[in-house]
Amino acid sequence: MDEEEIQALLKELGLNGYEIRAYLTLIKRGPLTAGELASLSKVPQPRVYDVIRSLMGRGFVAVTSERPKKIIPVDPERVFETMKQNYLKKIELAKKELKAIYTPYESHGNVVMVKSKTTLENYIKDAIKNTKYHLSLAVPFTLLKRIAPVLKAKNREVTIDLFVYGANQVHRIAERIKVREVEDPIILIRDKDLGIYAPPGLFGSREQTIMGYALIINDKNLLFILDRYFSYVLWPTGKLVYKKPKKPVFPKSYTHIRSLVKDIIEHNLLGKEIEIYGRFVKTKEPVHLIGKIIDFFESEEEVISNITIETKDGKRYVIGGWNASLEDIEADLMILKG
Repeated sequence: MDEEEIQALLKELGLNGYEIRAYLTLIKRGPLTAGELASLSKVPQPRVYDVIRSLMGRGFVAVTSERPKKIIPVDPERVFETMKQNYLKKIELAKKELKAIYTPYESHGNVVMVKSKTTLENYIKDAIKNTKYHLSLAVPFTLLKRIAPVLKAKNREVTIDLFVYGANQVHRIAERIKVREVEDPIILIRDKDLGIYAPPGLFGSREQTIMGYALIINDKNLLFILDRYFSYVLWPTGKLVYKKPKKPVFPKSYTHIRSLVKDIIEHNLLGKEIEIYGRFVKTKEPVHLIGKIIDFFESEEEVISNITIETKDGKRYVIGGWNASLEDIEADLMILKG
């Protein structure tokens, strides 16, 4: 191997041009003073001390205590054995840290299973950022503290129902907030297009790998079941600590009929104009219409909610929500004009 090839090899190992010249000069000529090294290696005098310090830091050279001080090249075998051991330690550390944030997942149709808590947290943050209309979220307080800035920013744009485990007081970063000490699953439902489910207790440990798995759900039927669990099993068990007091700001968009009906009841919105996007229940054909709210219904258990609207041509339609089966229209999006 000629000297140019050696220089190229040393460059690949992280040395710059001046360091290579200085070290090769010392290897060939033996101990030298700084002045001698600058002269023989053709490293500029103003740079030679920086080069010596850098080579010392990397373990390539040592400096004597005699006067004048001389720079001694360290045995290459010793230098590179040390580099090798340090490199292997860095590889092991990198493997460990990358493993902690690795995104192992299995895809089963419209459901993805993830095993990394970092990946799960990123999914949650992205879901919040990309919410257009409505977000239902149940998280432990330890996780809420990390996602709070994203949630706070989005609260100005969308309706958020927030359920927090392990807290008595929470900053007003949602339209409605409930709390409970006992932890249940982490749940997120974004609009009607994405859901997240993860077992409880994940963020109580430092382990990065999820025991079990978390689910990222894009299946409409599974999302419907998750939404029902959040609304009718989990939500009633919490203590209400905050509810936004002011009237709705119009136009206001709804993806959940129950939220619309509650606003109609609380703010006397009968007679208001509303725009509906959805499909006919019987034919599944898409429908888009505008009318006035002339009636509403909410069952005692709040399981069934709907509204009745009348269009300008006098036609009346009963509008239901997600997976409506008893009404005329299943609404995907309802925009209250005010």
